[in-house]
Amino acid sequence: MKTYIILVGIIVIAIVGIVLMIKKCFTKSNSETDISTTMITTGISLIVAAFPGTKEIILSFIAEMADKNVIYETDYAMIICGMVLIAFGFLYKKNIRDRIYILNMFGIPVQKEISDDSNVKELNLADFKVKEIIIDIVDVFNVKMTAKINEIIVKKIEKVCTAFVNRSNGFKSCFTGMAPIPYTILAGTYLASGKVRRYFEYRRADSKYYELSKRKKKDYQKLNTSYPNQLNVASTEVVVALSVTRKVQKVDLNQFGVMDVVEIGLPTPDDNIIQSLVQLDEYAGEVLNQIEGLKQKYPSIQKVHFVASIPSCLSIEIGKRFALNTHRLPQIISYHFVNTETPKYPFGVIVSDGSAGKGSFVKG
Repeated sequence: MKTYIILVGIIVIAIVGIVLMIKKCFTKSNSETDISTTMITTGISLIVAAFPGTKEIILSFIAEMADKNVIYETDYAMIICGMVLIAFGFLYKKNIRDRIYILNMFGIPVQKEISDDSNVKELNLADFKVKEIIIDIVDVFNVKMTAKINEIIVKKIEKVCTAFVNRSNGFKSCFTGMAPIPYTILAGTYLASGKVRRYFEYRRADSKYYELSKRKKKDYQKLNTSYPNQLNVASTEVVVALSVTRKVQKVDLNQFGVMDVVEIGLPTPDDNIIQSLVQLDEYAGEVLNQIEGLKQKYPSIQKVHFVASIPSCLSIEIGKRFALNTHRLPQIISYHFVNTETPKYPFGVIVSDGSAGKGSFVKG
């Protein structure tokens, strides 16, 4: 009996292996999901096959009529193997379902992978469930920015973000990173079709990560919007300055000449001021509403020069909203701030344009 059970087990393993190899050769699907599905279906098949079927019952009936003693018994070894396979299949499926995909955007050399032991421990994540995908633009970004280099970065962001959306479909999707705001917003536009709803922000004060809470924080600052005292209603271009982590200084906007500056910001901007998803959604929604509403004050508006001091989570959410509403918005150029350069915003990237597309380089 023991030998028989071992033989059945070997046959089962062989069958599962052959089925997986065939599916891998002829179909393009999630191989990990296929493993659990194959284990469950094979287990069910074994249990069904363990009982006498219609053919055996007919043969047994004919044998009785011929005075032959033929008995077909239930194969309990196959039932046990089938139940074990089904149990392992469901456990494996649960493990896959709980998997966490994290997109990490590297823009500065000192960043760490979120899957580092210390970070995983701080965020209470299960290390074996974390699948981290990295967009590393540190090397290309450290040289003088040109249209060609920008094109390389944009293509990399599009490729990795599209792959991330496809791979993380059906799983928990997260984002973290510290990269230039124009490229983080651009990444958000490519993530609009995905389901990124968990964010890990870096706290500089103690060099640790924290996750945005799902609970609504009772008290937090609201975004306020202010327009110039004298609106140039005939303007086709305006500057929108968004201040969340730091105050955008008007003196740094000299390169935009006499354009009207629309200021959106918190009364007292600061690092790590966004603590919850509710707060994040409110801020991103308000920014979209204000930019979309510019046409009410500037009927001829065609272009928005967007300068911002914001965390990466807000950059992503703003980018997602730009992508989902691009045909209702003017062209939006997001600029990168460099304190040591003149002008302070040496270049920008088109992050929303319903007709011409996005990702093009704009010299500041």
